[in-house]
Amino acid sequence: MDARFQISTDEQIINPVCDFTYSWGVNCGLSKGDALRFSVAVSELITDVILFAFPDDSKQNFEIEFHHTFSNVEIIVSELGEPFDPDRHTYDVQKVRCEDDFEGAGLLLMQSFSDEFSFINKGKEGKEFRLAKNIQIHDIDELLLQSAEQREAQVRSEEDEDTHIKIEDFTVERIKPADAEEISKLFYRTYGYTYNKEDLYLPKKIEESVLAKEKLGVIARNKDGKAIGFFSVIPNDNSNLAEVAEAVVSPRYRRNGVMSAMMEQLIEIARSRQTTTLVGMAVTNHPVSQKVNNKFGYKTTALQLAFSKNVKYKGFDEEYSQPVSMVLDFLPIIHLPKKAVYLPKRYNEIILETYNELGMDVEPKGSEPYHLADKSDIDLRINYSSSSSLIIVKKYGQDFFTTLSGILGSLEEKSPKTILLDLPLENRATPEQFSNITMSLNFLYCGLLPQYHFNADFLRVQKVYSAIDFNIIDIYSEFGKKIKSFIADEYHRCSEKRQKA
Repeated sequence: MDARFQISTDEQIINPVCDFTYSWGVNCGLSKGDALRFSVAVSELITDVILFAFPDDSKQNFEIEFHHTFSNVEIIVSELGEPFDPDRHTYDVQKVRCEDDFEGAGLLLMQSFSDEFSFINKGKEGKEFRLAKNIQIHDIDELLLQSAEQREAQVRSEEDEDTHIKIEDFTVERIKPADAEEISKLFYRTYGYTYNKEDLYLPKKIEESVLAKEKLGVIARNKDGKAIGFFSVIPNDNSNLAEVAEAVVSPRYRRNGVMSAMMEQLIEIARSRQTTTLVGMAVTNHPVSQKVNNKFGYKTTALQLAFSKNVKYKGFDEEYSQPVSMVLDFLPIIHLPKKAVYLPKRYNEIILETYNELGMDVEPKGSEPYHLADKSDIDLRINYSSSSSLIIVKKYGQDFFTTLSGILGSLEEKSPKTILLDLPLENRATPEQFSNITMSLNFLYCGLLPQYHFNADFLRVQKVYSAIDFNIIDIYSEFGKKIKSFIADEYHRCSEKRQKA
C-alpha cells in the first residue's frame, strides 16, 4: 500500500484528493491522459460518497487507500454510509432524453474511466468501491521495443543452438541494481513473454525493487561472466516469512546444479535476516521447481487450483490445456515453540499430517467456547491479472457469515477463476465458523499455510470456477500427491452434488 487517508465528508477535500491521485498515478507509470481520466473517476466516486452515503449533512469520515503494482494502480474507498445497490442505479439513455434523468451516469463514468470497477458489500463492515487502471508500459527498454519479427528470429536462432552446455565453473552472488537488465533478458530468453510476473520484463522495476530491498536475490554467471540463472526471495510485509518467488536457469545451462547452488545461497540470506519460514510457489505443469524445493527440505502443504493463465515454457514443448495450478512448499528455518491450533473436524487429519511433515509441534484443539466481536475484520485482495481474489479473516464477528456471503456475491459478479479464503487456525472460533461456511458456500480444501499472515498459521480453502483435469497436474512429492488426491475427491464430490441439484 502506498498511502491511506481518513477523509472527512467535506466537499473541500475533493480537489486536493484528485490532485494527489493525478500526481501519484503519473509517478506510478500512468500516462498523463490516463492519470487525468483516473482522477476524474476518483473525483466522481468520492463526490458520490460525500453527497449520498451520509444523509442529513452529517459530518463523517471515510477511508481511501492507494495501491500500485508493476501493471496497475488501484484505489479502494471504504465507507460506512447508507446501504447501496449499484444494480438499481443503472444509466438509461432514454430517461436522459425524455425525462432529463441522469441517474447512474456517475457509475457509468467511473466504469468508463477505469479498467476495473468493483463494488464490495461487506455488511456491517460497510462498503468498498475499487477502481483500477492498467499501466500501459512503453519505452521501458530496448527489449520491449523489438518487433515481433525480431523476437521470433531471436527465438529461432537460440533454438538452433546446442540445447545443453555442460559447465564446471560458475559463480553465484547477490544481485545488484546494475544486474536488472541481464535478469530481464534472462527471463525473456527462457520464457518469451509468458512468465506470470510481468515486472521481470522491466529492468527499471527490478532495479527499483532491489534498491528498496523489496527483492533479495542471487545471480549465477558462467566463467565468461554471462548471466545464466537468477533466484530471488521477497520478504512478507506482515510476518517473518519470505517467498522464494522468482527463479530461472537458461535452458542450455540446466542440469549443472545451478538452481541448487542459488537456492543454497538464498537460504543463507534468509537466515541472516532472521526469517522464520520460506515459502515457494511452484507450477504443476512440470515438476522442475518442485524437485529443487524438495531437495532442500521444503514440504508441500497446499495445492492452489487454476492459479495463473496458461504459460508456455521454452524447453518444455507441450501445450498446457488449462489454467496452471500451483503447489505451496514451506521450509521452516528456525524451530518454533509449540502452540494450540483449532482444527475443523473435516480437515483435522490432513492438517495434522501436514504439521508432522513440517516437523512443527502443535497442540490440536476442537471446538471450545469463544466470543465473537461485534464486527468481523476481513481483508480483501484482488488480483486483476489472474482473475482471482484472496479473503483473509483477521477476526470473526457476529456478522461473519453475512459479510462473507456479501463479499463472495460481489466478487462472483466479475466471473473469477478462483476465490481463496484464509482462516486463522489459532482462533477458537474457526472450527464452528468453518462448518457454517462449508455447508453452503462450497469451498474446497487448499492446504495449511504456516506463519503466513501475522506470524500465525492459516487454513486456506478455495472456490474454483474453472473445469480442472487433475490428471495433468504434476506433483512431485509423495505427500503433495496425497494433498492432490484429497482435493480431487472433494472437487468431484462437489461437482456431482451440483449436477444433481
